[in-house]
Amino acid sequence: MSSSERRKRAATRRAAVEGVAAYLADEDAEVYNITHAASREDAVLAALNLTALAAAAVTALAEATSRTPLEALYSIDREGR
Repeated sequence: MSSSERRKRAATRRAAVEGVAAYLADEDAEVYNITHAASREDAVLAALNLTALAAAAVTALAEATSRTPLEALYSIDREGR
């Protein structure tokens, strides 16, 4: 992987993190702008970065609450499966 590809991946990862941070802060317009820009650059990579962030968060929640990752995921699922 070239250094320009690594920089692009790092920038896309930062955009995903900033998008999630804006969502947590309830800055709807900012979330749209960040995720829109990231998806225009590389939609698949943006989606994978957001999925990886979600998985890491669910894993951390599971560890903090002594649950399995699936139990933690379902505990935050709005439909409560």
